[in-house]
Amino acid sequence: MMGGWGFAGGGYGGGGFPRSGRFEEQYHCYSVAYADKAHLEKGDKILLPPSAFDTLARLQVDYPMLFRLTSDTDSRTTHCGVLEFTAEEGTCYIPFWMMQNLLLEEGSVITVNNVSLPKASFVKLQPQSVDFLEISNPRAVLEHALRNFSCVTKGDIIQIPYNNKNFHFALKEVQPQDAACIIETDCNVDFDAPVGYKEPDYAAAAAAATSATNSVASSLPKESAMVDRSSACPSPATMSTASSVTNADDDDKANGIRIVNGKIVRPDSVEPEGPTTKMVADSIGSTGVQRNAAIPVKAPEVNYWAVNAGDGARLDGKNPVALKDKEGNEVDIRKLRAEAAARRAEAAAAAGAKMTATGQTLTGKEVAHDAKRAPAAPVSKRKTKVGGKYSRLKTSGVAFKGASNSMK
Repeated sequence: MMGGWGFAGGGYGGGGFPRSGRFEEQYHCYSVAYADKAHLEKGDKILLPPSAFDTLARLQVDYPMLFRLTSDTDSRTTHCGVLEFTAEEGTCYIPFWMMQNLLLEEGSVITVNNVSLPKASFVKLQPQSVDFLEISNPRAVLEHALRNFSCVTKGDIIQIPYNNKNFHFALKEVQPQDAACIIETDCNVDFDAPVGYKEPDYAAAAAAATSATNSVASSLPKESAMVDRSSACPSPATMSTASSVTNADDDDKANGIRIVNGKIVRPDSVEPEGPTTKMVADSIGSTGVQRNAAIPVKAPEVNYWAVNAGDGARLDGKNPVALKDKEGNEVDIRKLRAEAAARRAEAAAAAGAKMTATGQTLTGKEVAHDAKRAPAAPVSKRKTKVGGKYSRLKTSGVAFKGASNSMK
């Protein structure tokens, strides 16, 4: 034990050791913002000068190093830890919220003593604003924030920043004594009601809800429990007679979704129909509705396939299937084609009757209408020399001629 050794000339006379085994010095204190370390406001660490480290190195102090700060004006005290020994000689830097607890101004004198504190077992906090209730998980937030603290002192108001806002908590109770260390310890934390918090009056709310329910019930019209069975509840005989009369109508007008003639019919709804086949353009870019998967097209009737689908030839070479109508009867293709040709002739005659004998050009000159049609474009009569599907030279059932068509 080196404590108790002393030399003439004060505590450090002749380069010897301090006469006392405890560290006690006075410094001018400033907020950590003066040292460009504003992040220290999140905890209770302070900055001391290098000479303090030299003195503490000669002493047998407990680690982690904890200190008691005492104000020389009204003897207010608090406790803290140390982060670095980089302050100017004769000065120390402490968090501003700690200066507020000690009622100090920038440059005030404080006394710094090293102390040994027991491990904290219980801490009770009181939020200084009801805004703390808006935090979804306050215990997790507080546990994360207290990692920057070394010790707690009863009566202090600590500051914890969270979500761009500073929350203040008053230390109402600390066990096992008024000041304790919270480094590497299991400590139980409890919360007191925030300042300005009012407990809701559940009894008054329940009474108001009951009165509102009673008022609504009293405003409803009263109904008689007696019912006229002759009008409201018909007898089984009457029901059977009525059902026998309406069965025929129910068959014609069935309820619900049903299938009629191969189509889905929904009740009280009009079946949406797309453009008819006549409105669909013959080719891409021509006049009419363009074929597009986004545009529903009404399926053509069987007459359309009989007239426009040729003889029903299939691309796979199989025999065509006879066309049938909705009832399943085979359709007479020749008759349908004759009727279609007659309609086309009637339409051409009507168009010719509407056409005048003369016409007028863009310049206003009257000219006679030429009934002759423009000559059709010449069609090439050449055929491929390969015996393909549409070749004149086709004599076999294969697409090409050669030795490769025979299996040997």
